Amino acid sequence: MLVAFLTVTACTHKKVSVTQVEGQTKSCQQLSSEIAQMEELENDIDGKTGLSGRNVGMALLFWPGIIVNEMNADDARDRASDRKAKLIELYNNKACS
Repeated sequence: MLVAFLTVTACTHKKVSVTQVEGQTKSCQQLSSEIAQMEELENDIDGKTGLSGRNVGMALLFWPGIIVNEMNADDARDRASDRKAKLIELYNNKACS
């Protein structure tokens, strides 16, 4: 039971808030930097799903953890994608070049 708990809690992906209050006050450079961070986060999530070391390890220790990992990854990927779209919208509205 302890191994199952530790496995499931270790499966969480970084989740981001899609809309943030300070978004309107960020500079073009800050927006660009955060867009790049969201792209890195999406790549990181993709690297921890599918036939990844994380899922292989879970298959050996606690196979239901794979399902939790994939569900968490889908949610985290959607949030990162939505946040990136919002940042791009802010970037374009500020007429950043």
